[in-house]
Amino acid sequence: MSERRLNRAASLTAQINAAQRAAESLQPPQRRLLDDPWSRHLVRHRALRVLLTNRWLARAAVRAFDRKWGGLHAHIVLRARFTDDVCTAALRSGTGQLVLLGAGFDTTSLRKAHAAVTIFEVDAPATQAEKRPTVERLLPSPRTAHVVWVPCDLEQGALRDRLVASGFDTNTPTLVVWLGVSMYLSRHAIEATLDDLAALCAPGSRLVADYLDAAVVTGDTPWLSARRIARVVARRGEPYRSGFTAPEFEALLGRHGFTSRDHAGVADLLQRYDPSHASGLAGDDWLGIVCAERSPA
Repeated sequence: MSERRLNRAASLTAQINAAQRAAESLQPPQRRLLDDPWSRHLVRHRALRVLLTNRWLARAAVRAFDRKWGGLHAHIVLRARFTDDVCTAALRSGTGQLVLLGAGFDTTSLRKAHAAVTIFEVDAPATQAEKRPTVERLLPSPRTAHVVWVPCDLEQGALRDRLVASGFDTNTPTLVVWLGVSMYLSRHAIEATLDDLAALCAPGSRLVADYLDAAVVTGDTPWLSARRIARVVARRGEPYRSGFTAPEFEALLGRHGFTSRDHAGVADLLQRYDPSHASGLAGDDWLGIVCAERSPA
């Protein structure tokens, strides 16, 4: 979501993503691709809340969304599933810090509240102001995780200072989750953010980041669904600004000291988490996600 727009108002894009995760979580266990019941608490938009009234209405909404913007719903829910797998493995191996970079209405702080971890929620102030009271009200008690709120505009290049001032420990293995943000940022802001992460993250730390295919930004994509959503976000004042091919994104991470360990597009995610095609979701392949590891300096 656009950082500049987010500084003026809480992100509708983040609410839509939360509604998608909530709608998927309402489906029967044998069919759902994600179980994130916390997401519904972060959906305030009246029309979106109506769609979450029951699982049949939610299913119809997902189907309509998927027909118009194929691949996007699968990516939204399965990037969360992919990240959960990485997070579980990281916590088991002793990771002591989670950074949710451009956190939006992500529910990791609620779902990992019993883990011995410090969670840094990094986002623009307006979205945090809407999210924080709900998260703090729902956090279970007692809990082990410590949640730290870090307001930050990534286009302004203040990430490193803001995290350190908030108690980030540069010697502690960390998992950074950076989803749904890079496509709305300038190349300069992406490079600056990765510079900061390279300086902050101890060797062995992990980064999960997703990206948009470069052809969507240039207008050359063969995917009709991608062309449609590009027009929608542009009309809303949040145009896609940066895209990458899969090799370009891995090379970008590599230049900043992060080595790719797992890389998946939409079709890969569906094959991994829905091999029987029970969901029936479209696999339009114009988004990707990477798990990378911070290499020794």
